[in-house]
Amino acid sequence: MCQLLALVIIWNSWLAFDAGTTLSLNFKSVMAICVTNLCASASMTYFETGKWLFDPTFMGAIAGLILITPSVGFINLTTSFFFGVGGGLICRQALRFKFTFTTHCVGGMVGTIATGLFARKEVAGYDGATATWWRLFGGNIWEPGIQVLEALMGFTWSFLGSYILFALVNCVPGLEALAENE
Repeated sequence: MCQLLALVIIWNSWLAFDAGTTLSLNFKSVMAICVTNLCASASMTYFETGKWLFDPTFMGAIAGLILITPSVGFINLTTSFFFGVGGGLICRQALRFKFTFTTHCVGGMVGTIATGLFARKEVAGYDGATATWWRLFGGNIWEPGIQVLEALMGFTWSFLGSYILFALVNCVPGLEALAENE
């Protein structure tokens, strides 16, 4: 029951986060809510086991929410559905290999790279302002490479920042992160 409550809170907060990135109430913010819901719903891994188990469903929904965030203002509903199905499967397989950063790392990197492949100019222009930006920076053949570079930079920043914070907490007496072998 606690896991269900956590999923509801996380999902609703994520909707506000994704829709709020437009900083206005327009068609693009409504579309952000729709693609976020569809991707998270499509990520739930019922089709893998043939029955509803809450742990895979929870992890699939979280993977879908993470996967859609980089591309929320740039893809349509159909693409969002396939993002969810593909992202749920990719993150589930990463979890089977006991990969440490399963949902956030793998889902975030796949979502960031896939944004460069599947971004749509008309969806980006739903707010009436992004069309100018698109002509300057987006919609070119180099975009997937730029997205790969962005994913690697995000991974490096997160890894190094986490490592530094971990090391700092480990230096504080009484807050050691690693127990001493006795």
